[in-house]
Amino acid sequence: MSLKNKVLNYLETSGDEFVSGQQLADDLKVSRTAIWKAISELRKEGALINAVTNKGYYLVRESQKLSLFSLEKELKDFEVHYLEEVDSTNSYCKKLPTSDVFKKTVVVASKQSSGRGRRGRTFVSPDGGIYFSLLIDSHNNNEDNLLITSIASVSVARAIKKVCNVDCKIKWVNDIFIKERKVCGILTEGVIDMEVGKIKSMVVGIGINFSTPMDEFPADLKDIVTSIYDNEQAIPNNVSRTMLVKEVVTEIYNIWDDLPNKDFLNDYRSKSNVIGKSVTIYNRDNSVQNGVAIAINDSAHLIVELEDKTEIEIGTGEVTIRVTK
Repeated sequence: MSLKNKVLNYLETSGDEFVSGQQLADDLKVSRTAIWKAISELRKEGALINAVTNKGYYLVRESQKLSLFSLEKELKDFEVHYLEEVDSTNSYCKKLPTSDVFKKTVVVASKQSSGRGRRGRTFVSPDGGIYFSLLIDSHNNNEDNLLITSIASVSVARAIKKVCNVDCKIKWVNDIFIKERKVCGILTEGVIDMEVGKIKSMVVGIGINFSTPMDEFPADLKDIVTSIYDNEQAIPNNVSRTMLVKEVVTEIYNIWDDLPNKDFLNDYRSKSNVIGKSVTIYNRDNSVQNGVAIAINDSAHLIVELEDKTEIEIGTGEVTIRVTK
C-alpha cells in the first residue's frame, strides 16, 4: 500500500480526532516531509483534509479516493478486495479461492493495466475511473443467468442517477451513455464448475469513467467517451466513488435476489438509446444485416425488423450492434 493510502486509512480510522503530523510520521515510520507530501497528493485527489496548528490533520469528509477502509465500511456484507492498480478486476476475481459456501465478493481498483472488454477487446482504464468486479452466485435457470448483464446495465444507470443526479442511456446490451458518449462498459464472464459442466458463478466487471480528464484517453476514443465529471475538482462535496460503488452493488444484488420480478426490464427498455433507431448487425459469421430496433423482450433480447420486414431476435453476445444515425 502506498504511503498516501496509509495516511488516508489512518485519518479515516481516527474518526473525529485530529492527528498530528509527528504522530503520523512516527506510526508510519516516515519523515514529516513525506507525510506533508502524502497529504498534498490526497488533497489533489479530492480528499478534504484540514490542518490546524498545534492539533494536526483532520479528514473533513469522506475522501473522493477509494480505500479499503471506506469500501468495507459501506459494504459490510461483502468480502472486499481493494487494489490501487491491477491487470483486470475480472481476472483477479476469477482467481480468488472458492469454497462450497458462496460469499458475496467485490474487487475494486483505481486503475487497470490490462482491462478487457467484450470479444477480447481492450478496455482502456486510466486514472480517474472506477473499476470493479462482483462475484455473483448463478441461478439454476440458465435463462436467468443470461439476464445478469442487463441487470448490471440498469443498476449502473440507476446508481449514477441517484448518486450523481445524471441521466444515462443504455446501448444494448452493455454500454452506458451520457449525452451520446460512452461512460461505462460491462463485461460478464461465467465461472464453470468442471465437475458438473455448469456455470457455478459469474463475474460481472464494470468500468465507469468517473472523473477522468479527456486528455487521459487515447486520441481515437476522445470523440466517443466521456466522464461523469470533467476532473476531480468538479466532483460535488456530497458525492464519492465509494458511494457510487455501493449503490451499483446494492442495486445489482437487490434485482438478482428478486429475479422472478422482472420490473427492472421496464428501465432497461425506457433507458435504451437503440429502440427506434436504425442498426447494423455484425454477426460472428461476418455477415451483415440492417434494420430497425423495435423492442426488447422479457429475455432482454433485442427485436430487430430487417429491411425485408421480417423480425429477428438477437440474444446477448451473438452480435455486435452499431447504431446508425
